[in-house]
Amino acid sequence: MTTSMSSSASSDPGSAVTHTGVAPNGVSTNGSAQNGSAPNGAAVANGSLLKVPAWRLADAFDRAAPSYDAMVALSPGYHEQLRRSAQALMSRAALPVDRPMRVADLGCGSGASTAALLDAARSAGAGTASGANDPVVTGVDASAGMLAEAARKSWPDSVSFVETDALSWLRAQPAASLDAVLAAYLLRNVTERDAIVAELARVLVPGGAVALQDYSVAGRPLAGALWAGVCHAVIIPLAVINRSDVPLHRYLYRSVRDFDSVEVIHDRLTRAGLADPQHVRHSGWQRSMVHTLTAVAP
Repeated sequence: MTTSMSSSASSDPGSAVTHTGVAPNGVSTNGSAQNGSAPNGAAVANGSLLKVPAWRLADAFDRAAPSYDAMVALSPGYHEQLRRSAQALMSRAALPVDRPMRVADLGCGSGASTAALLDAARSAGAGTASGANDPVVTGVDASAGMLAEAARKSWPDSVSFVETDALSWLRAQPAASLDAVLAAYLLRNVTERDAIVAELARVLVPGGAVALQDYSVAGRPLAGALWAGVCHAVIIPLAVINRSDVPLHRYLYRSVRDFDSVEVIHDRLTRAGLADPQHVRHSGWQRSMVHTLTAVAP
């Protein structure tokens, strides 16, 4: 996942993320990854997600961050799925005519989804590759390590990153202040899912759009069996062999197994007042497991 943006107005890559104030490359931090928040806002007080007090999701992502890009590059279709989700989002969002587009990438991780979002916004007519009238993009994640990897990449000045959980960040935004929001692999990792979706509906301008991308196998026995087989035969054994964070990979398996069905996510969107949810189906061997839902603010 070695995504790099080429632009005449790029900031200096290679800067480290700090935990006070604003770090280089536009990464602002509040230290939330150190005080009980998991990536994307999941509460993990006392390690409750895995019932293991010594293990925290945010810390696990921090440890995985240096090799994360290389790891997801081995996942067939990973980047193409992010591109399709970002393009689907932009196909539904109304472009502002008198100001730059304002978009957010919640659970941005090391920046692959942010790059896909920026490219899709430019392709839709919001800004150009030269940086002229570029969309204002904010990437949000609670893992300092993942944001440090994002900050090493080259970005236009209109892109910034914030270290905090998604729900807190959304609650701090004014109503009707965002044109589009991408949340890839976010909802599964948060506990207050209804609150997240309600805040998404609140912060979108009329005609704004949201895209939620994640694994979902609930209600689909064949997809669930495929996911279990891949995890137990490949993903977790490789983690053991490579001496990587085995609890993180076991959490990945269980979090997907226990996550909402596509139908439940659809209902969450409509209950929050978002209109016309649409299901984007991905191709490849993961087509029964990876799903994207888009919706618009009326």
